[in-house]
Amino acid sequence: MIVRNLDIGATVYPLGEDPHDIEIVKGISFDLEKGQVIGLIGESGAGKSTIGLAALAYGRGGVRITGGQVLLDGKDI
Repeated sequence: MIVRNLDIGATVYPLGEDPHDIEIVKGISFDLEKGQVIGLIGESGAGKSTIGLAALAYGRGGVRITGGQVLLDGKDI
């Protein structure tokens, strides 16, 4: 798996404000070979789970990949 310049965003709906887009993850890149394990570390809410889910081509409700590539066996997922 190859992840290049992954950007992930979401739309937020704050009380008393208009909805607006935010950037959750910006410019993450890594290579992961078959049989390798990768660990993501960071503070709570830093985007670790969001990155892992995006690498599996999954986004939680309201979260979307806004840029970059996730390549698995040469296919952009």
